[in-house]
Amino acid sequence: MKLKWVHIKNYRSCKDVPIEIGQMHALVGANNAGKSSIIRALDLLFNPTITKVDKETFWDGDIELTIWIEALFDELSDDEKDNEKLRPYLRPDGTFHIARSAEWKIEETEEEGGPPDEGKPVISQHFCKPVPKYDWLQESNINGKNIDEWWQDKDNLRVGDANFLDYVGAAKPKVGAWKEKAKEFIDNHLTKDDFIDAWNDNPQGYSGVLKGTLPHFIFVPAVRDVTDEAKVTKTNPFGKLLYAVLESVTAQQRVELETTLEGLQKKLNRIGGDERLESIVKTEKKLNDILKEYMTCDLEIEFQSPTVETLLTTPQLFADDGFRNIVSNKGHGLQRAIIFSILRCYSELVTGVGDKKKKPMIFAVEEPELYMHPQAQRTIRRVFKDIANQGDQVIFSTHSSLLLDVAYFDEVIRVESVQKKIDGNKIVRSKIWQLPIQNMINDLAARQPGANPTDSSIRERYSHAYHPNRSEGFFAKSIILVEGATEQYALPIYAEALGHPLDSLNVSVVDCGGKGTMDKLYRIFNELGIPCFVLFDYDKDNKDANILEKSKELLEILGEATDPPDKTLITDKVSCFPSKWETDLSPEIPDADKLTAEARKSMGLHGDSGKPLIARYIATKLTSQDPPFIPESIQKIIERAVSVKWEKCCLCELPVEE
Repeated sequence: MKLKWVHIKNYRSCKDVPIEIGQMHALVGANNAGKSSIIRALDLLFNPTITKVDKETFWDGDIELTIWIEALFDELSDDEKDNEKLRPYLRPDGTFHIARSAEWKIEETEEEGGPPDEGKPVISQHFCKPVPKYDWLQESNINGKNIDEWWQDKDNLRVGDANFLDYVGAAKPKVGAWKEKAKEFIDNHLTKDDFIDAWNDNPQGYSGVLKGTLPHFIFVPAVRDVTDEAKVTKTNPFGKLLYAVLESVTAQQRVELETTLEGLQKKLNRIGGDERLESIVKTEKKLNDILKEYMTCDLEIEFQSPTVETLLTTPQLFADDGFRNIVSNKGHGLQRAIIFSILRCYSELVTGVGDKKKKPMIFAVEEPELYMHPQAQRTIRRVFKDIANQGDQVIFSTHSSLLLDVAYFDEVIRVESVQKKIDGNKIVRSKIWQLPIQNMINDLAARQPGANPTDSSIRERYSHAYHPNRSEGFFAKSIILVEGATEQYALPIYAEALGHPLDSLNVSVVDCGGKGTMDKLYRIFNELGIPCFVLFDYDKDNKDANILEKSKELLEILGEATDPPDKTLITDKVSCFPSKWETDLSPEIPDADKLTAEARKSMGLHGDSGKPLIARYIATKLTSQDPPFIPESIQKIIERAVSVKWEKCCLCELPVEE
C-alpha cells in the first residue's frame, strides 16, 4: 500500500493544499511557508489523537471550519486486497480512499448563566467509494421504510431499458431479497456513468481497520531527543527491533536462554535447594528466627525470575566516540545520526523485503540536516534514497541544497506562503508547486518530434546539471540564472552597491556551468513557481553553430526575437550581451584595460585565464569608489532582475490526436 496523494483542508496554514506523493519528497520553502503544517497534517491522518488539535490548528483560527485530510492509497498487495476487514472499503479499481476530519464541538451548558463551554476537538474517519446514483440501488439506503416508498412508484425502478421489476417480480420483496437483486442488477446493467463517489462517515469498526492496515507513519520532528527512540516499547522502532529479535530466536536458542534463566532462579530462590546462594539462605533464616519471637510464620525471600521478554525492556544504548556514555548525554549531531540509524535498521529488518515485506512505512523527518556536517548530509540523502528504493516512502523538510538533486526535480515540493488582505485582515495560506517527471517527458517530446524520452533518459539529461550551488535555487524567492562564475562573482557586488543585497532579498545567482544547461534549469525552476531572470552571452561571433543555436533557444523560450541583438538586450526577464560580458561592458567601464591589467598582475593571471577573478576585481574596485560606480547596463540588469515576476508555465504540450 502506497500513499498516492493527499488533500489537506483547513489545517494550520493549509487552506486547500493537494499534493501528489511518490517514493521520496523534499519539502522546501521559506520559514513559516507551511512545510511543518503538511508533515503534521500527515501525522494527524495516520496517528489521530485530540492532543494534536487545538483552536490554533484550524486555518486562520476559525473553529467553525472542519479540518479535512483526505488521502488515496494504491499499489495494494494481494494480501491487503484479500483482507476481509479491508475489502468492503476498497474502490472497484483496488485503491483505498480515506479521510480524517476534526471539528471543534461546543456543548451547551445546562446551568443558565454558567461559564461558556470551551469546547473540544472531535476526530472522525471516513471512506469514499463509488455507489449507484440511484438511491434504490444504494445498499445503505435499502430498508423497509424506503422499500415501501419506492414500491409506490415502482414504474420508475429502471435504468435505461433495464427494469428492476424483472428481477424482483410482482410482489414487494423483503430487505434481504432487494439487496441481493440490486447487486445482480448493478452487475448486469450499470456502467461507469451510473456511479457517483460517496463518503461514508464513521462506520462501525472502521477506525480499527485503519489502524491495522494503513502504513506505519514515523514522524521525527526537528527537535527530538534520542531518548524517545531508544526506549524499549512495543510501539517505537527500537523496541520493535528488539521484539523482532526475540521472534527470530530459534526453539533451540530459546531453550538455552530459558535454561540459563532457570539456573539463575535456582541460585536465588528456594526452588534451587542446595544450589541456592548461602548468603541468601543465612539472611532468610535470620529473619525467620527473629520473626518467631513475635509469631509463628515462615518468611521467604523470593527474587522475581526474569523472562526473555522482561529482559528486552531493560537495554540502554551507549555510544563510544572516544568516551563511552549513554547516548542521551551525547551531542545533538550524534543523537540525530543514531535516530536515523534506528529508523533505517527498523525499515530494513522489521518491515522485511520482497515476499516477506510486512506493513509499509512512511518516514516523515523535519530538517534532517540539523547538527550534521556536509558529508553527513549527503549520507542522509543516500540513506533516504535507499529506504525509498526498498519500497517505503520518505518525506522530509529541508533548508539544505545537499539533500536535493536537480535530476530528481520531481521529488521537490515547493511550499509558498501566499498573503492577502481581506477587509483589512491579513490572510495567509500555503500553496504548493510540483513538477511531475511526465510533464518534462511531454515537453521534450513536443519540442523534438521523433524523440522517445523516458523517466531514465530525463534523469540522465538533467543529471549533469546537478551542483549543490544550483540546488540552492530551490530555496530562493527569485533566481538570476547566469552562464558561469564571471557573472556569479560580480553581480552580487554591484547589487550590494546599488542597495539590493541579494542574500537579504533571498535572490540566488545560480551559475549554470555554461549556456547548455540554462534552459533546463529555467524549465525546472519556472515550473516550480520561482521567478527567473536569465543573463547570458549571445556569442554572435562564435563559429560553433551549437552555441548560437542555444542562444536562439534561450531567447525563444523567454518570448524574445532570436536574432543577435544590436546592443545589450535588457527586458523584464532576460538580458543578453551581443558578444560577451567582457567585450560589451568594457566601453561602459572607465579605464577597463588598466583595471584588467592590474587584476592580472596582482593575481598572477596569464592569457584568457581568470576571467571570473578579473570581473570580481573590477566590480570591487568600481564599487569601492565614493560614490560607487556601476556600469549603466549592470544597473538596468540588476533593477530588472530583483523585480522579476513569475508569469506562466513554459513547457510545451503534446498535440492532441484527432
